[in-house]
Amino acid sequence: MLLRSLRAAGLVYVGCAVFAHGPDRADAQTRPDSLTLQQPANVSVVPVMNENRTWFVNYIFWDDVPDSIAAFIHPPDTAGWNAPTSATDQDSLAVLSTSGSYLGSIDRTVGFRALEGGRVGVTSRIRLRYEIIAEERFNNIINVGAGYVAGDPIPCTFIDETSGATFDLGFNLHLSEGLVDSNGVFVLGLEDFEGYHIWRGVTANGSDLTVIGELSKEEEFMGAPIDVLYFNAILPALRTTGVFEFPFNVPGLGDRLDITDVHPNGVLGPNEMAWFDSNAFNGFTYRYTVTSFDRDYSVSSHRQGLVKFDNCMVEQGIPYECASELLTVPTLVTSQNDLQRVYAVPNPYRSGTSQFSTPNYHNFPDNKVRFVNVPAACTLRIYTVAGDLVYEIRHTSGLGNIEWDTNNTSGEPVASGSYIYRLQTTDGDGVYGRIIVIR
Repeated sequence: MLLRSLRAAGLVYVGCAVFAHGPDRADAQTRPDSLTLQQPANVSVVPVMNENRTWFVNYIFWDDVPDSIAAFIHPPDTAGWNAPTSATDQDSLAVLSTSGSYLGSIDRTVGFRALEGGRVGVTSRIRLRYEIIAEERFNNIINVGAGYVAGDPIPCTFIDETSGATFDLGFNLHLSEGLVDSNGVFVLGLEDFEGYHIWRGVTANGSDLTVIGELSKEEEFMGAPIDVLYFNAILPALRTTGVFEFPFNVPGLGDRLDITDVHPNGVLGPNEMAWFDSNAFNGFTYRYTVTSFDRDYSVSSHRQGLVKFDNCMVEQGIPYECASELLTVPTLVTSQNDLQRVYAVPNPYRSGTSQFSTPNYHNFPDNKVRFVNVPAACTLRIYTVAGDLVYEIRHTSGLGNIEWDTNNTSGEPVASGSYIYRLQTTDGDGVYGRIIVIR
């Protein structure tokens, strides 16, 4: 699994399976004055069997949610808009508003201070200085002259003090008629969703979904290695050449991520995202979805909360709220005639396991052993080590898998122990193997 490999290499800082609602999360998704998470569009999964026919790599693609609908500009917090030493009536102050669409990728708070005051549209010069809180080197000054028409948009671009570069976060400020007090202050919150969760499960209602990938723009900004690697290296490579070379080996994938023969266009589109599941076993049906997630954001403290929430939720024992969004992906195994490729999974088989006790439980949740890569027509016999026949099945379906429910021919569960299986073709060729059952 990629996350495990990245964690072993020191490149994963967090991986959560279930996220609980905060005390007012239900309101946060519907209020018109807050960020509303959006479900990404065009989610698709492409299963690819590896050359040894031992597992699948399932590639997940989706469209990035555009800034025009995924971001939110909070109304100005004007608690300090009166200058501390001023007796100006609050009702006579200029009213502040904003417009535009936030173009940044992380939550930010912008602080404004009136350096020179006056009456909007009358005073020859009103000066407002603004800066990004915690990134103070990004700032600028607004000069509002006597010719300003109340309500007109004022673009708020930033200048990097270090490089002198100018950049635009996509929002405008508006001033109504009224007074601006020197040293009056206000803050403006700019919010974007944090990132994406990639979910995988095997049940149709989604009650067993777990997160197999978390992509956080906030953590990339803070320097978390996996997110830096993804946003700054993997994603650009897949959007240009379709190939990314890992500096280490990823189990089930190797050291090369190549979508040139997987994606319809060979490369990702400019606004397309991708992840992959390199831990999908042969013969199982998986269900995937992608959600956007975020954390609480306080404009006054310009900090995120700890609770993560998704546009669709799953909690232990509770079906996924957006079950209709789940993509069903069968990892179908075709029959083949090379008996040396036949293997049993899981081996050993352990009863009484669950997704919480067994790392790869998602690959075998149905209390069955699968014999994989079998011929289209063959006979499977299972014996005790003493040679007693325990189970026999004649396989004629043409599929590449045979399922055994670990019962004997009388329908009773076999005891713990070591068993020998023999798979024999209609031509008389056969292969032996061993399987262990632990009750």
